Amino acid sequence: METNKKIRPQLPSSITKGLHTGEERFQNEVLRPIVKMQSDLLLLHVSFRLTSMKVDFNKLDFLKQKSTLRFLFRKDQQFKREVIGMILGYFTVEEYKFYEKMHREINKRIVQIVENRCVDLMVKKG
Repeated sequence: METNKKIRPQLPSSITKGLHTGEERFQNEVLRPIVKMQSDLLLLHVSFRLTSMKVDFNKLDFLKQKSTLRFLFRKDQQFKREVIGMILGYFTVEEYKFYEKMHREINKRIVQIVENRCVDLMVKKG
């Protein structure tokens, strides 16, 4: 069995430096590295969900693939909660305390980041 010891990647300083709000800093220093670290698992989970919905994703054209993913991330509330949970599980106690204060905004950011990553990596171009 594969161990789940993962090291959170560091993003380039060009992304994390400069004036940012608390949410932007949290997004760039915490959320994005966790999403990057969990990318393979997130993509696998999206594929599993599409299969369970009986969607043959690879047979869809570009626009239909994109709209199917957008629909999944916007309408399937259970799926969104699962994705959020997959990210929250890697928070430190301090990060979670910050999350508690702004959970609605951070949840939206998590879903948006993961959705965009899945569209970028899963949708066949042209």
